[in-house]
Amino acid sequence: MKEYKLSIIGFGTVGRSLCKLIIDKKSHIEKKMGISLKIIAIFEYNGAFINKEDGLNLKDLVDLFPKQYPDNESWIPDYLADDNLASINSDIVIEVTKTNIVDAEPAYTYIMKALNNQMDVVTSNKGPLALYYPELMRIVKEKNRLLRFEASVGGVIPILGTYSNLLLANKVTAISGILNGTTNYILTKMTLEKIPFDIALQDAQENGYAEADPTLDIEGIDAASKLVILANSILNYESKLSDVERQGINKITLEAIDLARDEGYVIKHVALAKNGKLEVAPKLIPDDHTLDIEGTKNIIVLETEEAGEIIISGRGAGGTEAASAILSDLLYICKIRKKEII
Repeated sequence: MKEYKLSIIGFGTVGRSLCKLIIDKKSHIEKKMGISLKIIAIFEYNGAFINKEDGLNLKDLVDLFPKQYPDNESWIPDYLADDNLASINSDIVIEVTKTNIVDAEPAYTYIMKALNNQMDVVTSNKGPLALYYPELMRIVKEKNRLLRFEASVGGVIPILGTYSNLLLANKVTAISGILNGTTNYILTKMTLEKIPFDIALQDAQENGYAEADPTLDIEGIDAASKLVILANSILNYESKLSDVERQGINKITLEAIDLARDEGYVIKHVALAKNGKLEVAPKLIPDDHTLDIEGTKNIIVLETEEAGEIIISGRGAGGTEAASAILSDLLYICKIRKKEII
């Protein structure tokens, strides 16, 4: 049994969902892969749970409210990742803090610190990858580390894993898709129920599909961030978020949707990377087209020279979906490192 020491930075919805998943899958992972996952640190903004020797008892932590943290014997107030991550000496760091698309902090600093201190990294955070992808990849190569980020682009859609495991021999020439479940939900409601944008947005918020501040979604920033990451990873671009031509959905009217429907089309918020260009914008799509999916689903289409179109679809990222992608990335790293030891 090979043991891997893990540190988690961020204990919100995704961090807690990951811990619950590790608890549920512990026996399966140990029996099938011969791998033991020991979480020795969970960092929050105001302190950390630490147990370097025995690992943390996750069952005691996953349902704690922040005000209960000080009652747990493993809690150390003011023990912050920025100051202490290097000394924890984890094998793998899992970075799941809230996305900051302005300057990618503090996630970018955490990831760079981990890589520079010979730790592999798994992240669900779009900010560092959308803004600093080339810089991160240079450090990954220089330090001979692994950086995995499936959860940053597709929730349960294993697009990066599919590409790296199955499609390396096929040249991908373009990427298109619906990359944001919130905007797709809103447009679906407008189309099927003939309700205006503001009512559809309110419905999405009430059902938990849109944030109180929906700017990142409805203005296409979230989809553009994912597109940058996909284009850089699969098409070998060296693009940043500022390279994406972007238009949101907040100006789409019922009249436009009705006119499109009368002509056999639907309006979808489409992401496209092709011929060195990146775009996220509303597009007219034939109502029998691959991209005509409903609700919160995401879909990604890879155009290849040898295999034609490769289509992958699934639910957009929530806590459980992101945790599943993170665990897959985590086990991939463990598998690679275990082979090196053998």
